[in-house]
Amino acid sequence: MTSDQETRVLNMLSAFEGGQTIDTLPAGTGSVKDMKIEVLDDSTGASNYMNLREAVSVANGGCCGRYWNNANAAPKAAGNYGSLDMLRNLQNELSLGCYLVTDDRKRRKLDPVNHNRFEDGSPAKLDGSMGQYMWCWDAHYETIWLEGTLEYWVVSREPISGKRSYYIPAGGVSALGGGVLDRTNSILCSIINDSAQYRGGNNDASRDGTYRNQLGMVATYLPYKNFSTYARKRGQGWDANWYVAQAVVNFMFAVIFGTRNWQEAYNANKDSNGLFQGGLGAGVTNMPDWGGFNGYYPIVPTSAGLELGDSCGVSIYNVLKEDGTVYYAAPVPVFFGLKNPFGHIWKIVSGEVVDAGAEITSVYVAKSLYAGCDVTTTAGMIKAAELPRSEGWVKKVSMYLLNGLPTEVGGSPSTYYCDYFYTSAKTSQGLRARLVGARAYGGANAGAFCSTVCGAWTHANTTVSSPLCYFEEDVQMEV
Repeated sequence: MTSDQETRVLNMLSAFEGGQTIDTLPAGTGSVKDMKIEVLDDSTGASNYMNLREAVSVANGGCCGRYWNNANAAPKAAGNYGSLDMLRNLQNELSLGCYLVTDDRKRRKLDPVNHNRFEDGSPAKLDGSMGQYMWCWDAHYETIWLEGTLEYWVVSREPISGKRSYYIPAGGVSALGGGVLDRTNSILCSIINDSAQYRGGNNDASRDGTYRNQLGMVATYLPYKNFSTYARKRGQGWDANWYVAQAVVNFMFAVIFGTRNWQEAYNANKDSNGLFQGGLGAGVTNMPDWGGFNGYYPIVPTSAGLELGDSCGVSIYNVLKEDGTVYYAAPVPVFFGLKNPFGHIWKIVSGEVVDAGAEITSVYVAKSLYAGCDVTTTAGMIKAAELPRSEGWVKKVSMYLLNGLPTEVGGSPSTYYCDYFYTSAKTSQGLRARLVGARAYGGANAGAFCSTVCGAWTHANTTVSSPLCYFEEDVQMEV
């Protein structure tokens, strides 16, 4: 041992012998928010620090979530954060499930096993006469932050000290995976109704009674911007898949299932911690010769998956040929009652405008749900992220202001986010809409993180719809 090393050892011994026990330390003063404590990370064995207020909140079960190690490509979360009990029970903590919601935004819980009745056992009608059939959540906060290579996604009842926590008011999105249109009054709905007034697709009556029937289907082939217009006719707080509602769906799945890959095979068994594992399977994404079958119009009715109630799983809907035989056994994913959160039909996202410029593609978000969003300009909106100029598998996603769009591609069907990003920015410039989820022939490209930003807001397509959504309070964003 060198003389320098001997000196250092002696200094350490002296410090140890002169150390103070906790009860001899001076009392802490000042604000709790400024105090820190040492914690041990069991997953790494490293000593870290936490803000005292945050540590107390975590210990009291006030938050839960997952974290991913961005140093590797695995879509599966690297670990859990916060209260394990809260994470196990997050469905009940946030009242996730299906409700009937009236136009004044009052909701009534449906029976979690049978959506044809209310929780109290009384009959419920999903045809629009008693309200809109919505998948809802309670008010909460969503927080995303980085610590080195670790990326945390956390749900909490209160904002997390020292972090950017986004307040999510109580609200909901259509339980159907698309929007139904009242053809008489041009109002966007979320109902199960086979009458001609709510005919889906492009409202083609000649298909009624055939294997290409569009009764009981979601509406498509409308100018993208019209879905928001028709939703807002219900009154304040309503829109068509506001970007924050889409973020809630993506956030909840990633946290509860502990993966960014929606298309992992469904596993009915919980892991050793009692948590969900796997995904929700391929979804309605492998339809053969969709164009030849019915011209790319909806193939799965709004009633598909109803039998699963508020559970998670996969329901099989048999798409029949003209002779009555099965053409495609469509696996309908259900997330606590939310049908087709990806696949089948592209979903338009409201409150976001993508500006594909000559050199840079940027996404802008609206500041207020109540104020709405003028899709003809980005004036008055907030720039949230810059997007890739080339398409590819999503590697990184920006959750700044909950915009949910990719900032980097270079992944694969089994790595990172496992979903595809489509863009035509290099060859076509202008203001664009964001569509999510992919469609009935999207295959492995599909998933709730899958997005395309190729179409103008005036565009219409047979494979595109948008689900109704609402919030009990204004959803506000600021820099």
